[in-house]
Amino acid sequence: ERIWKWKDAYEKRILGQLKSLGASCDWRRTRFTLDEVCSRAVRRTFFKLFKDGLIYRGKRLVNWDTYLQTAVADDEVFDEEVDGHFWTFNYPVVGEDGNPTGQRISFSTTRPETMLGDTAVCVHPKDERYTDLVGKQVRIPLNGRLIPIIADGLLADPEMGTGAVKVTPAHDANDYACYQRNPEIGVINILNPDGTLNENGGEWEGQDRYAARDAVTARMEELGHYEGIEDRKIPIKHSDRSKTPVEPYLSDQWFVKMDELAQNAMDAVEDGRVRFYPSRYAKTYLDWLGE
Repeated sequence: ERIWKWKDAYEKRILGQLKSLGASCDWRRTRFTLDEVCSRAVRRTFFKLFKDGLIYRGKRLVNWDTYLQTAVADDEVFDEEVDGHFWTFNYPVVGEDGNPTGQRISFSTTRPETMLGDTAVCVHPKDERYTDLVGKQVRIPLNGRLIPIIADGLLADPEMGTGAVKVTPAHDANDYACYQRNPEIGVINILNPDGTLNENGGEWEGQDRYAARDAVTARMEELGHYEGIEDRKIPIKHSDRSKTPVEPYLSDQWFVKMDELAQNAMDAVEDGRVRFYPSRYAKTYLDWLGE
């Protein structure tokens, strides 16, 4: 209702500006986005694309702006180095009976709060330090959950840090890719859309993620699983809209399967069914679709 009021107030001004600029439109065919004929066309097209399997919905890891509580595209995100920390912790290895074996596996992270959503610890398959641990389990001291030690050569690098990596698929793009290769480890989301911890945060549910970071670190130190901290410059993705840090976040999103659609649109230009004036813009169009 408010949009229609806005349209009625400003339509004449906007169309007048376009005419003053010399836009050569067929003004008899003017339409507004929410005109019934346009809305009907959108609904019918959406349904057809969905029925044809070209539009689908699923959980995907996106750049999430917790301030605006919306997903932002990759081209709406910028990297900025900030002063941060690199914490090192350890998880106790447990035997088949669930009791500690006395062994511990160390790892480092820039986001301690995400330990609450860990679903595995990953090592490189050729790292001899951990060969005998692959397939065993560790216990997350913060919540008691048992998670497996897995081998994945694409995620773990024996030359970096301890060579072991905590895996939090719902909150890191590389970890999510690891989960897709090892789906048995599962996914646990610990965040609400506003950046506070959800029910998977346990006793820290409702806390802002940065407050939980300090609390989780203190608890790990209290439990004897904290090993140290380094000051580091860390590249953090920020939302270009709100200028706040974005979170990798697992969200229900709609996707369009572009390969067939893009190829059909390119074919129409290349076989002459669609022509561009000036013709040089055909190359811009083809390059854009080709990417």
